[in-house]
Amino acid sequence: MAPATLAFAVGMRSFLDVIVLAVFVSCGIARLARYNATVASIPKDSSGKIEYFEGTPIPISLTLVIAIAYLVYNERLDDDLPGGLSHIVNEVDFHPFVLMYALLGTAMVSKTLKIPKI
Repeated sequence: MAPATLAFAVGMRSFLDVIVLAVFVSCGIARLARYNATVASIPKDSSGKIEYFEGTPIPISLTLVIAIAYLVYNERLDDDLPGGLSHIVNEVDFHPFVLMYALLGTAMVSKTLKIPKI
């Protein structure tokens, strides 16, 4: 939720931005719920530890926090975000930077992406 709040705070406030950010938060919630529901069925090693994560772990969203911190430090806010502000049709705008949130949200809930647990 913090990465989405930070994105909103730095200027990703268009209608499409807000939808993508809401989906990102929903993906994080779904990821945690699915992990809690399926932890018993995930393969474990001989010591009883889970061998891999299904989808990316939630802490991967820290990369978004670091990216936002970098942008704030360099005063790249609002329409100065990487990619600027794109206009799709008529009054429909979005910041291409928000696509990073869509990508990471999708990766969090992926069933086919298996990340080895170290």
